[in-house]
Amino acid sequence: MLETFFEIVRFLALAAALWLFIRADKSVRYCRRGFLLIKIGFLLILFGVFMSIIGTLNIPGWGTVGGIGMQVFLEKLVGYAAGSLLLLVGLWHWLPSIRTMDEVQEELDCVRRDLQEHFQARTDELERAVEARRKAEAAMRIEDERRRAIYEESPVGISHGFVGGKHVERNQAFARMLGYGSPREMVEAQAAAGDPYSHFADREDAELLHSLAAEGKSAKGMNVRMRRKDGEIIWVRLDATTILDHQGKSYYFYAFVLDITEQKLSRDALARNENRLQAIINSLPVGIFVVDLESHTLLGANPAALRLVGYERQEIVGSPCRGTLCGGEGDCPLDLRDGLTCVSESDLTRKDGTRVPVMKNIVGAELDGRRCLVVGVQDMTEQKRLEELRADVARIVAHDLKAPIIGMINGCRLLLMEEGRIDGEIREMLELIETQGSKALLMIGLSLDLYKIEAGTYEYRPVRVDLMGTVRQAARNLEGHLRTKRLELSVRLGGEPDNGRASLMIPANPLLLEAMLSNLLLNALEAAPDDTKIRLEVSGNGEAVLTLTNNGAVPEAIRDTFFEKYTTLGKSGGTGLGTYSVRLAATAMRGTVDLSVSDEGDSTTITVRLPMEG
Repeated sequence: MLETFFEIVRFLALAAALWLFIRADKSVRYCRRGFLLIKIGFLLILFGVFMSIIGTLNIPGWGTVGGIGMQVFLEKLVGYAAGSLLLLVGLWHWLPSIRTMDEVQEELDCVRRDLQEHFQARTDELERAVEARRKAEAAMRIEDERRRAIYEESPVGISHGFVGGKHVERNQAFARMLGYGSPREMVEAQAAAGDPYSHFADREDAELLHSLAAEGKSAKGMNVRMRRKDGEIIWVRLDATTILDHQGKSYYFYAFVLDITEQKLSRDALARNENRLQAIINSLPVGIFVVDLESHTLLGANPAALRLVGYERQEIVGSPCRGTLCGGEGDCPLDLRDGLTCVSESDLTRKDGTRVPVMKNIVGAELDGRRCLVVGVQDMTEQKRLEELRADVARIVAHDLKAPIIGMINGCRLLLMEEGRIDGEIREMLELIETQGSKALLMIGLSLDLYKIEAGTYEYRPVRVDLMGTVRQAARNLEGHLRTKRLELSVRLGGEPDNGRASLMIPANPLLLEAMLSNLLLNALEAAPDDTKIRLEVSGNGEAVLTLTNNGAVPEAIRDTFFEKYTTLGKSGGTGLGTYSVRLAATAMRGTVDLSVSDEGDSTTITVRLPMEG
């Protein structure tokens, strides 16, 4: 029984193998004959196993045919031998096909991979193309929407269409500009009027634009009049361009329209004002020159200025200013900063070479983007003549005043000589009259001296003068002013406070020295703020040096001309002669005077240097 069991197991195993081969038959593409022989061999071996199982069962008469035993023949020869032989032959034919099948399979796999990669590449390419097209279409839609939005919402009127007036479109801004509620309403109104150019106030403008478009030309910056719905006429700036077709013929146009009514009215008003201003300037009796600050050339002059110098306009424009305007002498005033004003006396040189005394008023300005100076000049010939006459009269009067003043002084002296007949109070009054008369006589002499210094005819004869005594006298004369402004005057000599007895002898003119110190102290007193301190330092080492310092910085606008005649700023009733006389007196006594200003400390310092040897 055990032998039969094992034979059955072998039979089932072989049957299973045969079943697997049969299942795999559909996928076999190469050497099917060898595969068929393998299946038949398995089948014959399976038959031999079956005969072996039957033989183990000992069935009577099984395997005997005509008394001849067929068991061994069928099992060993037909079953195992023939089956094994067919199996070997089948494997011989089929096994080489397995390698061929693997190679073919590899080729198929390669082809499949190539096809898949090609398919994937084409798929990616198509996806990119689709995405690019989708983006392009989206961009075109966005761009179209943007153009439509710009066209519809533009604040500038836009009109476009085919040349000849057919299919012309206008945007909302164009319709609103002409008083219509919409472009359709404007088209309907023009259709009712039977004229597509009815909004042009001047038919010539419409015809000109039509001819330019027909010729393929553009219109740039045309100012035309248009008629609104309510009949009002407005001014517009029109820019039009024409598009040509492939044959070079114009077929489409674009026009942009901007309402410039307000700007044109403003420009017209400005032009009228400029003409009015030019007429006023041309009618002024004062000469006006315009100078280019960079090239120092004359840019223009009004008729009064041209008459003053004797030139024609074309002769003077573009010429250097120095030869005419500045007289060819002295420092050039053209470094004046913009916004400041300079007033000075000078001369003009006429075309014939003669000189004309003038008063100049120079103002920095910017004209047409150029840094310029506007120079107003007034002929001072008559004023100079009158000034010379007044100076002569003043000298005559001063000379004639000396006689009565000397007589008054001598009378006081004669009365004072009679000691017994004059009591104490009257004597004091006579002494006061004598002192003041002497001072008036000296002041008259001083005025004449200052004139001589200015004219260059003064003869300086110094005497030994106590500088500290003169300082104290000038300070006593100003005590009332100091008390009024609650100012403190500090006088120091050689770094020590003045004790009222020390002296410093220098060669000088007593009257000039006292006048110079009085003007210096008065100028500091007027410039110093209330409740501040004025400091006067005096030293005498090789030369006498007076340093006067007060609070309040000299304005920057007058620092360069502080010691010049008529220089004053912000001082009520100021003549600008105080510091000028200080410089004259110091120069006449062989000295110098300097100005130093501290903006940080808000202070002004004037330093006077006088020689200590005659």
